[in-house]
Amino acid sequence: MEIDRIVRVDMTAGEIREERAPERWRYLGGRALGARILLEETDPAIHPLHPAATLAICPGFLGGTAVTTSGRTSFVFKSPLTGGIKEANVGGQLGHRLARLGIKALLITGASPSGWQRLDIDSAGIRLRPAPDLAGRSNYDLHRELVGEAAGFRAAATIGPAGEHRMAAASVAVTDPEGRPTRHAARGGPGAVMGAKGLKAIVVDDTGAPRTIPGLRKDDFRQQVTSFSKLVLEDPRTRNLSTVGTAGVVRFVNRDTIQSMPTRNHRFGTWEHAHTISGQHIEELGASRGGKMLPCMAGCIIKCAILFNDEHGNHVTTALEFETIALLGSNLEIGPADAVAELDRLCDDIGLDTIEIGNAIGVAMEAGVLPWGDWDGTKRLLEEVRAGTPLGRIIGNGTVHTARTYGIDRVPAVKGQGLPAWEPRTLKGMGITYATSPQGADHTAGMVTARGVNAETLVKQSRHEQLVMMAIDSAGVCQFTNALPADIAAFASARFDIPCDDEAVLRMAREAIDAEREFNRRAGFTRADDRLPRWLREEPLHLPDGPAVFDIPDALVDAVWT
Repeated sequence: MEIDRIVRVDMTAGEIREERAPERWRYLGGRALGARILLEETDPAIHPLHPAATLAICPGFLGGTAVTTSGRTSFVFKSPLTGGIKEANVGGQLGHRLARLGIKALLITGASPSGWQRLDIDSAGIRLRPAPDLAGRSNYDLHRELVGEAAGFRAAATIGPAGEHRMAAASVAVTDPEGRPTRHAARGGPGAVMGAKGLKAIVVDDTGAPRTIPGLRKDDFRQQVTSFSKLVLEDPRTRNLSTVGTAGVVRFVNRDTIQSMPTRNHRFGTWEHAHTISGQHIEELGASRGGKMLPCMAGCIIKCAILFNDEHGNHVTTALEFETIALLGSNLEIGPADAVAELDRLCDDIGLDTIEIGNAIGVAMEAGVLPWGDWDGTKRLLEEVRAGTPLGRIIGNGTVHTARTYGIDRVPAVKGQGLPAWEPRTLKGMGITYATSPQGADHTAGMVTARGVNAETLVKQSRHEQLVMMAIDSAGVCQFTNALPADIAAFASARFDIPCDDEAVLRMAREAIDAEREFNRRAGFTRADDRLPRWLREEPLHLPDGPAVFDIPDALVDAVWT
């Protein structure tokens, strides 16, 4: 089966049309396809929330297949946070369902002139219709109604109140295998873009569609699926993730020699109470509360999603990940795990990127809006965001906006986007990625955690990891599979019956990153945007072997893509 339908939805005219993907897009998927579409079809100088701006929703080119974790989806758009191109990558059930219906890309343009709309997609067709009954409703409520007991064949992508308010930190909630809105296309403000178009919900039902899409070379593809799954299951990193999730790294990053546990608006790198929000502590709580590890999408064999219940065994969240724990936890000096889990649920319900909102609240705390560690006050702030009050709009529009409002000059952001937890003063390769990725401060753009190597080596590693992540995001698989370019090449070769090797995969990735960089250049970005905040070069973290700042020379940073 060919995944070749391009579905164009004009929200202004209320029109939907379909076309076959052009040949130049045939072997692209996910982030790479979205980058090419945006460069070709959206004016980079346009306001991100203008009706003519495109929101591209693209499953990877392995979507709908039996490849483990291959159901990830790329939301690609001009970001209201960065002003450049952004991809928000999400798991959940959406990607597989779109791919099984043969949809390669869903392109949303225009803006509804007559109130909130919903888009329904199934084997009978695609329909856009008024949805006044969905207005003002939050994500848990929406997914109970739109998916409910039909989670086995239906998935939704919805915006909560933050998206309705067009807040730059707004996410899009995607249904997980249990029918809950715990998977989010979060970074960069896709919820604001979807909200500006008047699109409240997308509901995809793949009843009657093929359950899996085989490769054109079926036997080779099946063999590759089996061998790759075996490699993933045998990887010690998979066993760790399947036990404690990404929260398991807390013990590692909170050490004096690493200091990558952001605390008090990234002022410190360790937190004395970090053990109360660690994956190991969460595992202990789960033993008596019915907690367990779950897949974030059908077909995932890693199962790194933490099902977190309260002390009475009631569900709180299934997305208590390291970044959330760090930015809503230690960064605000809030714990223990129960407190952070409740904040995470609120963010999922309202539709907020936990990284961006954790940074924004950290800046607000630095400004004296709340005292450090004020959990009740933080919950009240999130409710202000839900209600769209003036204070809520300040926080909901992200880190930089909050800093400007309160006159804070120590801003944890790159290209307008809040810093992830991975500390660029001690893990300097991460700083190179934050500076040089077209995505801005995004740890998933290219993870480099090596220490004790020279700057030139870190530059090479950042470049390579950014290329690998582009390839992974374009295939639609999860980074936690640790897929290599050779793995992706083998899948592409059997999927499309074409010659493909790791060099071809890396070339594709480089062309896609060049497309993102060209979009940003036309949007007005210069090398001055490829810089970390000054305070990261001047304000040291004190490690046992001496003070650490981000000290990679600008000339080396500029050499990443030359």
